[in-house]
Amino acid sequence: MRRAAITLWILVLAGCGGAVKRRTKVDIPPAYERAKTASLQDLVQLINERYAAIESLSVSSLKVEFVSGSVEKGYLEEYRSAKAYSVAKLPDSIFVNILNPLTNSTVITMAADGDNFQIWVPRENKYLIGKTGVKVEEENPIFNVRPHHLLQGILVERIPVDTVGSRYFLEETQDPRFKYYVVGVIELPGSSNTVQLVRKLWIERSTMHLTRQHYYDSGELISAISYGDFIEVNGMLVNSDIEIERKRENYRIRFELVEGTVKVNHPIKEGAFEVPRPPGAELVVVEGKATDN
Repeated sequence: MRRAAITLWILVLAGCGGAVKRRTKVDIPPAYERAKTASLQDLVQLINERYAAIESLSVSSLKVEFVSGSVEKGYLEEYRSAKAYSVAKLPDSIFVNILNPLTNSTVITMAADGDNFQIWVPRENKYLIGKTGVKVEEENPIFNVRPHHLLQGILVERIPVDTVGSRYFLEETQDPRFKYYVVGVIELPGSSNTVQLVRKLWIERSTMHLTRQHYYDSGELISAISYGDFIEVNGMLVNSDIEIERKRENYRIRFELVEGTVKVNHPIKEGAFEVPRPPGAELVVVEGKATDN
């Protein structure tokens, strides 16, 4: 009797399939169908040979957009889009000069070389110097910008393959439009049993191009970098649409590099990463809480 009841119930479900199951046809995203397959070693080679092989970059024309604040802070302030030019060199050198879009006069000049940075703000008549790892909270958010924050977005660091204490791994993810490979970089500090996530890189699988990077400090997301368009220079890939969001410092900055104004791995003249103190400028030695990133 029990077996007959179960059989009857199965028949009822089969006859009323529309009540318990419905199949809806959906369009497969084009990028899903074009998604390529690659190994972890293939992806590391892609990053290291086509992105991170760029050791220096000179851009004579780029556009800059700056936004301060965040949802967590409860406000956003957008600054007028400006023109700029920049020189960057791995591992730790960068120069950026941002210009007033109306007058072409300097709004801010900043540079970093090694552990030290300089920032010149003509409107404030201030010349700031300090260590790149120092964090401060300023009413003027542009004073929280550090040149090396920008360097992480403009130039892509190598994935360490032979470095003691570093490892990398692969995972997959997707959103409604694209599929991604994600390469993660971790560090094994000393003899500790724990590992620390340092960085993640997203490669979109239909184009096999780098579209995003995240930097972490003890698990905290500190820098979220996203890439739009790219240009190819001498067989290497240069991200030409770069947005850097700094979580700790509550600002977001975007660069658009103008094609035809980009030079890769050209000699950099001596003193390119220095901002001399202008006569009469107020010297400000930036001191505050030290950070690692």
